[in-house]
Amino acid sequence: MFGVNVSPFLLSATIKHHIEKYREQYPAATEMLDTCLYVDDVISGADDISQALKISKDADTIMKDASMKLRKWNSNDQALMKTWEYEGLETYPRHSENDSGVQSSKVLGIPWNVIHDYFTIDVKGLLELDTSKPVTKRIVLQSAGKIYDPVGFLSPYTIKLKCLLQELWLRKLAWDDELPPDIYATWLQWRSELPLLSELKIPRMILDSSAKDSSSYITAEPEVQR
Repeated sequence: MFGVNVSPFLLSATIKHHIEKYREQYPAATEMLDTCLYVDDVISGADDISQALKISKDADTIMKDASMKLRKWNSNDQALMKTWEYEGLETYPRHSENDSGVQSSKVLGIPWNVIHDYFTIDVKGLLELDTSKPVTKRIVLQSAGKIYDPVGFLSPYTIKLKCLLQELWLRKLAWDDELPPDIYATWLQWRSELPLLSELKIPRMILDSSAKDSSSYITAEPEVQR
């Protein structure tokens, strides 16, 4: 059934049904699998390494009983990563800023610098827009659609484009009409700020993480074993 439109629902429903019998034995792990599974990614965290290790091992045990293997375990804590490897859990290749051959990790499609624990913004698709063509309402809408921001990090920036689209509708411009001079000037200003987004470094933990007992952030994804 994988590959069809209903697959995410079927996966979620299957897991929710399976974990019910482990509620009492593994309460923390079942709660994580029940509330922190997004399509095929588990995204969660813990207050310390020992708690993160127990939750991850219990979750791995639960999923193995359903013939699903939790793989690509990843964390901002290198000690936890090494412990996972020692315990036999399949970890995600560690991201290294000096090694371009290692693919950077992502959380819900957002690039995540695991070493320094911050999110970045991918604007490559927007920067590749053909600027030689006349800018029309269609182009403005395409630009808005190319910004992937599920958490809303860029809301102060993207709201400008949405207001611009609203103004184009109020002026009743057709899809392929060129922008009026005043709106075009606003568009150019918005476009000129676009490269700055790639320089953003958004700390994953908004609270003070300087204490010794900083949180461990963990991600993984289930794989059906055939």
